[in-house]
Amino acid sequence: MNGKKRDSERIKRVMDLLQEVWESNPDMRFFQLIDSIQYEYSSRNNEFGKRVGFERDSKKYKVPISYIDLFYLEDTNFEEFLQEYINEVENRK
Repeated sequence: MNGKKRDSERIKRVMDLLQEVWESNPDMRFFQLIDSIQYEYSSRNNEFGKRVGFERDSKKYKVPISYIDLFYLEDTNFEEFLQEYINEVENRK
């Protein structure tokens, strides 16, 4: 970190937004929801966090893989995304 403390209030704000998104999708399991949110964030933000590579299967063949890694995503950006996502869902109703 750069020496500045992060706003600890962000934790409650982000968790409240996640709860709201989850409550609008109550049949999803938690990690289904997280996976879906990560994919949606990445697809709306120039594939931010998308990782592409290969892994070896049980017969040692290279198999292509891709996944989303949001490790470097700032909480403020994620919070803004969640709020926009919720607003879009509300507007569709």
